[in-house]
Order: sequence, then C-alpha cells, then structure tokens
Amino acid sequence: MRAVFVLSCLALVLKATGQETPQPADPKQVLDEVLAQFKKEGIELDGKAQTVTITATANEPQNEIEYLLIHRRGKKHEAIFVTRSKPSVLNAALLMLGLQPGQNATAVEKQPPPTLEEIEKGADPLIITPPKGMPLWMTVRWKTPEGKQEQYCIEDLIMDLSTQEAVVDCSWVYLGGRMARIYKNEPEVYVADMEGNLVSTCYMSPDNHLATMVHKDARDQQNWWFTSKMPPHDTEVQFVFHRVEPELHKERMKRLEATQKAQKNEQKKDGPKEEKKQAAGGGGR
Repeated sequence: MRAVFVLSCLALVLKATGQETPQPADPKQVLDEVLAQFKKEGIELDGKAQTVTITATANEPQNEIEYLLIHRRGKKHEAIFVTRSKPSVLNAALLMLGLQPGQNATAVEKQPPPTLEEIEKGADPLIITPPKGMPLWMTVRWKTPEGKQEQYCIEDLIMDLSTQEAVVDCSWVYLGGRMARIYKNEPEVYVADMEGNLVSTCYMSPDNHLATMVHKDARDQQNWWFTSKMPPHDTEVQFVFHRVEPELHKERMKRLEATQKAQKNEQKKDGPKEEKKQAAGGGGR
C-alpha cells in the first residue's frame, strides 16, 4: 500500500517536470527517485518529525498581504515569503506526509437577499462557509547577522490590521492545489506551477494554491500586514510545514491563553471601580 502511495506521488512530480511516469517498480527505488527530486528542489522531507522544510527569503510587499508564501512566479507585491521550490514537487512532499486535500471556502448569495437598508446597517449579502480539511502548521527559522537563531510560529509574523496585533484565532487548511487545462487542446498542468501562489492569508478562488488561512476576517484581502518580528528583506529562512502541531505553536497558544485570562481578570477588577466612580459622580442633572 505504501509503495502505491509513493508511486502516485512520484507520478505527480514527474508529470509536473515533463518526465514520463514510471511503470510499477521496486518501492525503495521509487522512494529514492522521489527524494532525489525533492533534493533538487531544495525540499527536505522528515518522516519521523512529520515535517517538510524549504528554503525561502523574506519579501518586502508593496500592498496588503494576500499570500503568506509564493513561488518566485507568484504575486510578489502581496506576499511575505518567496521560495524557489517548485509548487508541484512541494505538494508531492506534503502528500507524502499524509495530508489530504480539503475544501476551499465558498460564498453564496442569501435568498432572499437583504434590503439596501439592511446592508447599510451591516447585513451580509453572502453566506460564507470557511475552508474545511486537514490542518497543518507552519514555522520559520533564520539566523541574524550576529549569529542568533530566531524561530517563530508563522502567526507571530502576520499582523491583523483590525487589531494592530499578531493574528490570533486562526488555523490553516491544506487544499492541495489542482490540475487544469490552461490552453485549449493542451494537456492539464498543475496550476500553482504556472501562477506561483502557494499559501493564502485570505479566501481566494479557485483553489489553485496549496493551503489557506481560516479566520473570521479571512475574506478581507486588505486586512493583513507583517509584524515587527518579520526578518529583514532578503533574509534567507527555513520555512517548515508541520503535519502535527509543533511545540512552538503549543507554547504560543499557552501564552495567548494566559494573556487573555489576565485581561479578563483585570476587567473584572476595573468593573466595580468604574461603577463606583459613576455612582459617586451622580446620576442626573
């Protein structure tokens, strides 16, 4: 069963690189060919740690962020990391981790639609269904010019412009990209190889990209920027995809929970003080 799965991944890789799909062969030989292709593309698959690592560089976008990660062919003016690893080969590595493609976000018009007056008051004319599927986590590490090792969850590097803080309450879903015919009467291609867009921070359609953020504001393409923790422009980083939640992310969640708990306790303390202050000031004129 493992050999069949590995062979199917190799078929995807070879098809994307214009090579012939091999006939059933020795599983070890097939796996060796897969890993050789990964090495050529700068992709490191660690089955024990359940990670895929690629080399990327920090970008300097001109517009709000729509993509966390792109290939050099992607929308560079709206992305924060750029890699030279070929999208279809990267996708094959993610498949070999055991990830299975999920479902992208969908949007349908409400029936009956809200009135203009209701829309002006904030009614949403659309029903948005968030992406669903297998989760994945991402971390980034790099060395500073002084030799210090920096490592962050990807969420620490993305600013939610509505709060001016690093994004919280978000997750990431693997989509897997898709094959499609770009030109009439020509073979299908892996679309991400042509477009170069890999991981989105907002809901993009069609799902040509490999993964997407899930967040209550992810439909807003102008809600994302980068935080002060982002490495300088052109810094080389190791961008890591995790099949299981890494310890770094667990630690981040604990910190966020502790901060939220402290804020709630502070609000409880301030509540009675505010009530007493209002009472002392008198209620009427």
